Amino acid sequence: AVSKASADHGETILDPFMGSGTTGVACVRLGRRFIGIELEPKYFAIAKRRIVDELRRVKFLEPTPKQTQRSLID
Repeated sequence: AVSKASADHGETILDPFMGSGTTGVACVRLGRRFIGIELEPKYFAIAKRRIVDELRRVKFLEPTPKQTQRSLID
């Protein structure tokens, strides 16, 4: 549903009833920015943990930039 709600990477998704953070996790996977609002501390903690875990997983899976050969002239 997140990909249908925003067409471009970098767009921001607002979830005013975040719950356990499923929309936030989807946003991390799809490269969208995310604002989540949750009044219940228990669910906020769960959402925060899930989103942080997903951010770490995505960062871990990103390929490292390739080294480019430098010219002798540079």
